[in-house]
Amino acid sequence: MRVVVFKDRCNRVIQIELDADCTRAIAYHQGEPVGELRIEIDASGADGYASLATLFVEPAYRRSGIAHTLLTYASEEIGHAIGVDRSSPHSSPQFESLCRCLTLEGAVIFN
Repeated sequence: MRVVVFKDRCNRVIQIELDADCTRAIAYHQGEPVGELRIEIDASGADGYASLATLFVEPAYRRSGIAHTLLTYASEEIGHAIGVDRSSPHSSPQFESLCRCLTLEGAVIFN
C-alpha cells in the first residue's frame, strides 16, 4: 500500500491510500473516506490497459481537486494513462472538463 498526503484547494489535508496493484485508491479527510477510485487492468496487451471502473468523490469535496489527484497518482503508479469511456456513468460537464485536463497531462485517454 502506498500513502500520499496533500492539501486540497480548500487547504484540507487529504490522505490517499493506493492498494499494492494500484487498482483501488481511497481518499480520506480526518479519517473519513471522501473519495474512491477503482480501475480495471487488462494485462493481456503489450503494455497492459487500464480503464476507469469507479470514481466517486463526496459532493462537499468535488471542487477540491481530489478526483484529479486520484486519477493522476493512479496513472503514475501503473505507468500509463487510464482509459475513460465517454458514455460512462460518471459523465457530467464537470467530469468531461476534468478528463480534458487529464488528457492534456497524459493521465487519461478517452475511448
